[in-house]
Amino acid sequence: MLPKIVSQPRCCKRFFASTRPSLSSDHFAHFWRIVVLMAALYGRRNLSAIVEATGRRRTRQAISHFLDQDTWDSAWLLRQKAMDTLRELGWRRGDKVYALIDDTQKRKRAKRMAAVQKLFLHAEKVYAPGHTIISCVLVYRGVVIPYALRLWAPEAFCLGAAQRGEPPMIYRKSTELAAEMIAGLRLPSEGKVIVMFDSYYLCPACLAACNSRNFAWISVAKKNRNFYPQGRSRDKRKLSSYGRNMLRRKGQSISVAGKRYRLAERVGQLSRAGEVKLVFSRRGRERSWVVLATNQRQWSAKTIVSHYLQRWGIEVFFKMSKQHLGLGDYQLLGYRAVEQHLHLVLTAYLLLTHLALQAPDVKAKLKDSNSVLRLPSIPKLQQELRTTLWKEAIQDLEKTSNQRTFARKIKEFFKRAG
Repeated sequence: MLPKIVSQPRCCKRFFASTRPSLSSDHFAHFWRIVVLMAALYGRRNLSAIVEATGRRRTRQAISHFLDQDTWDSAWLLRQKAMDTLRELGWRRGDKVYALIDDTQKRKRAKRMAAVQKLFLHAEKVYAPGHTIISCVLVYRGVVIPYALRLWAPEAFCLGAAQRGEPPMIYRKSTELAAEMIAGLRLPSEGKVIVMFDSYYLCPACLAACNSRNFAWISVAKKNRNFYPQGRSRDKRKLSSYGRNMLRRKGQSISVAGKRYRLAERVGQLSRAGEVKLVFSRRGRERSWVVLATNQRQWSAKTIVSHYLQRWGIEVFFKMSKQHLGLGDYQLLGYRAVEQHLHLVLTAYLLLTHLALQAPDVKAKLKDSNSVLRLPSIPKLQQELRTTLWKEAIQDLEKTSNQRTFARKIKEFFKRAG
């Protein structure tokens, strides 16, 4: 249970201060309330739960209208807060940052919901109607920072925008949306960017975006791709058999991040990717192995694998956002409203990160620019936020003479419960 959110929590004012000039007073009131509630609510984060948690000071219709209108830009606000987070972490010109590209799927049963398409849901191994959500997150000093998000829309939905009386929509493949995120990446100042994605995004569009920005990239390569060792045009090899032979004949046991890997490397031409370095990697005594490709041919196999291990951050991000922040809890029908909801969920993730950085022990580590930070989990940060909200609510009650007895009883209850 949460106290009713009727005024902006004092613990969150610093986080929202930079967004205040960009929003009207009504929009700002909606914005901070929804973000705080996304971060703090128990259970589902649907419209009904948000309305109830505000003490009904915001109606369901008002919140729906806020999410569905075009006069504020949730994507821009998310990027601004991502840059603020980088600065809080001590960003300096020339620092290294990872940009992770991936997608997640969410089953949706509403027949009238925008952009719903029959998909193969990889997590459930079934075909079902749902949404594909493409996201870009940054990893800096070990901290995951949501940066951009797009809801993929099928071609038929985009072509029917005029018939529905909506603004025109240009159809984009999911790889094209990912490429736009890469090409549009902006940092507080110039830095060393390493883009990482899985085999689906190892395509000309994403690689061209990386090359246009002079970004390093690392990706898993599918084993059905053709490879030409040392660029020999007549020596075509299939990665499935070539990689297995390379690991058996040339593989070396190397320790990466405290674990043993058998690694082999080769430079050559990869189909639809150009000249790359490949690293064939098998962990410990496992039988399965993967192929990593990169445009940084001077890097060693150990360096490439150690970089790619950072990609696990986006998997944890999706899991935490779905299970604890309501990434898939939207019940909105409009395309824009759904995207706005998703951006607000990611902003709530950044709010919790901001609060974690205010802890004294974390502030001490921030002074060491070379240290990697280990922040508490999202569930733990949520519980700390809920406790803080209750403390502030009790303090406000104690300031009112006729509510002091009630405030004292609440305090006693929490002491017994804790």
